[in-house]
Amino acid sequence: MASPTPSKAPVHRDKHLSVRLTEDEKQRILQKVESTDARSPSEFVRSTALDYPVRSVVTHEAINELRRLGGLVKHLFIEGGREDPDGLYLETLNELRAAIRRLGREV
Repeated sequence: MASPTPSKAPVHRDKHLSVRLTEDEKQRILQKVESTDARSPSEFVRSTALDYPVRSVVTHEAINELRRLGGLVKHLFIEGGREDPDGLYLETLNELRAAIRRLGREV
């Protein structure tokens, strides 16, 4: 029987580092925090400064919109008599599928 995996002990961070910023720099950092999985500006700065991975946040709404667009392309293909002599419908659908897969890994 495999032994249970040990849980990580919480990290106690009690050291502070003060950084001076312009208002524009502060706003840009806060905007980047909003677009990532970082839970706070401190976590974002710590992760980027120490080369920890910071993942961008892809909303389920964006993925659903790509799926909707794929459905519309498929509908146009069917309504057009299922003819695709230049391969444009197929190419577009394949690109949408690839984008959905890439984004799905980020969610």
